Amino acid sequence: MYKARLWFARIIVAYALLIFTFLAYLYIFEPLKHIAIFGVSASGVPESINFLRAGPGALFLGMALFAGYGLARPGRLQGCLWVLVVFNACVVAVRIFGILVDGNSVKQLSELRNEGLSWLLFVTSLFICPRQR
Repeated sequence: MYKARLWFARIIVAYALLIFTFLAYLYIFEPLKHIAIFGVSASGVPESINFLRAGPGALFLGMALFAGYGLARPGRLQGCLWVLVVFNACVVAVRIFGILVDGNSVKQLSELRNEGLSWLLFVTSLFICPRQR
């Protein structure tokens, strides 16, 4: 059972690595195209585009690197899961705040569902991940 729990946690961290790598790619290499999906546009001046690259792009890149570190260093896997749980809890909380303040749409609810499910996977992984001896 120990190995199954450890592999489940590793698979979930690999899932986080893939998601955050993909999001980092979108914000760093295709920021205008990506935000257009949400009905948002940037003015096209270097500052507005670089804001997307250096803000969410850098944040998601950092999360991807942290997830990769957790996979590469098994002794750090549990700490990595804690960061994923806290980070995604903040994302879900801010998404809910935005829905309450700004209103909702099908896209917003879809994003909330995806982020909420990811958070639940991270929490589950954290609690079943074997503790280091």
